[in-house]
Formats: sequence, C-alpha cells, structure tokens
Amino acid sequence: MKRLLCVLLLLLPAAAWAAERPLVVDKARSWIDVVVKATVDSFTGSLADYDAKLVIDDATGRIMATEVRFNFLDVKTGKDKRDAKMHVWQDTPKHPTGAFVLRELETTPEGGRIARGHLEFHGVRRELVFPVVVTRDQRLYAIDGEAVIDTRDYGLPIIRMMALLKVDPLVRVRFHLQAELANP
Repeated sequence: MKRLLCVLLLLLPAAAWAAERPLVVDKARSWIDVVVKATVDSFTGSLADYDAKLVIDDATGRIMATEVRFNFLDVKTGKDKRDAKMHVWQDTPKHPTGAFVLRELETTPEGGRIARGHLEFHGVRRELVFPVVVTRDQRLYAIDGEAVIDTRDYGLPIIRMMALLKVDPLVRVRFHLQAELANP
C-alpha cells in the first residue's frame, strides 16, 4: 500500500505539468464569413474583428475550449447601405454582441470532428452542432468549419421586399482560424 501511495505521489507533479495552454489566433491568416443568399444580390459578410480564445490540453494537443465573441457592427458586407439595413433588421443597438462557446469537440468513429456548443445571437442562445477540421503541425493549428444558422430560430423575421424578393433565413457561417501555441 505504501508503494502505491509513493507512486501516486510521484505522478502528482507530472499531472500538474499536463496543463491547459492557450492558442494565439493569427488574425491576418484567419477569417469568419457569413454567406447570405437572396433572390437578388446575394452577398458574403466578413467579420472584421472578433475575440477568439482557444485552449488546448498541453499534453495531448487536443482543443479543450473555444470561445469566439464579436460585435455585430464589425460584420461588413462591402456596402454601407446594406450594412445599415442589416443592423436595423438585427436591432444591433439592442443586441450588439454575439458569441459561440464550444462545449465539446467530439471525434466521430470515422475520424472526423463535430463541434457542439451554443451560439448567442440576437439575444437568443441556441445549441449549435457542426463539423470541423482541425489540422496540427507542431505548434501551429488550423481550425476550419461551416455551420448553417436559421435566423428565424433567433427571433428574426424573413426579409421580404416587393412580395417577390426574399433573403433566405438559412445563412452559412464559414471560418478558418489559424493559431499558434502560446509560449509557456
């Protein structure tokens, strides 16, 4: 019994070394886009700025936590008038921020990855599940994914103009986050 206790005490410092470590996102090589389909004038909006926090298990290199927070004013579509209308529709003054928080990164039997978490958007929080690809090369990580979001699930109306023109409430959020291990 004493030997078992000694072995456990010797392993305790090793377990303390296995800690979580942040990844530093390279925003120059990363992007988050929102693809919107419409009867006329489909477009892609880009999230110009965001705060991404990614944490890995230092021992395994596995992503343990991800949180991406953003301001809706930072979504740019390339047309100022369209951006202004988007902020009226989304009621940006009342709901200025959004966030995705990862709850679990699951490995499928086929070896793929599924992200499970929640998206906070327009004052509503909903579960979100989507496939991701995580690539690692020593200290560098690339995380790619795409999720389809139904804006009606977040209390937003379908945009219609002149009875014939409509914006599809299903939008695709595509992203590529490139990050490097923070120095210890």
